[in-house]
Amino acid sequence: MPDGYYHAHMRGNDRQDIYFGNWSGRLFLRELERVVVRFSWRILAYCLMQNHYHLVLQLREANLSDGMCELNGRFARTTNRLLKRTDHLFGDRFKSWSIEDDGYLYEVTRYVLLNPLRAGAIREPRMWRWSSMRTTVGLASTPRLLDVDWILGHFCDDREAAPAVFNRYVEEGIGKPRPVPGTATEAER
Repeated sequence: MPDGYYHAHMRGNDRQDIYFGNWSGRLFLRELERVVVRFSWRILAYCLMQNHYHLVLQLREANLSDGMCELNGRFARTTNRLLKRTDHLFGDRFKSWSIEDDGYLYEVTRYVLLNPLRAGAIREPRMWRWSSMRTTVGLASTPRLLDVDWILGHFCDDREAAPAVFNRYVEEGIGKPRPVPGTATEAER
């Protein structure tokens, strides 16, 4: 749907790793940036985990499937070529859920950014290098693919105070149940 907001999720084949070091994360973000430019996506949040990734995005045109196909295909082909692998890097087709209201958009964003903490990889959300959290709270430079101002503007009118307000919002979700429909249970991780 044009101008629609979505939570998109993709997992490795048979729940196996899709990232194999820092080069792999950088490669994925480079390919994501290509897709963002080509398909006019707006990325509001992302998180790369060892065997899956999440995107929170806005579409300007009805092109989610085309963009995800290009992103996953280019990343998988390059990864397989560099590692001299064959066969599938990713499992089933990507999953996506439409985001119909602002409350759900904020919850999905928090869910995505808390993913590494819930998996036990870090102790606080700002520590995960492969998510948009560090950038959104001002601890890292903003990549071209991410629209930090848009998401922060929904949390505070004061641009300088907004990162702290956003950080507090995300951290308030620690330990709370995940109210996001369509997300995996702990047993499915």
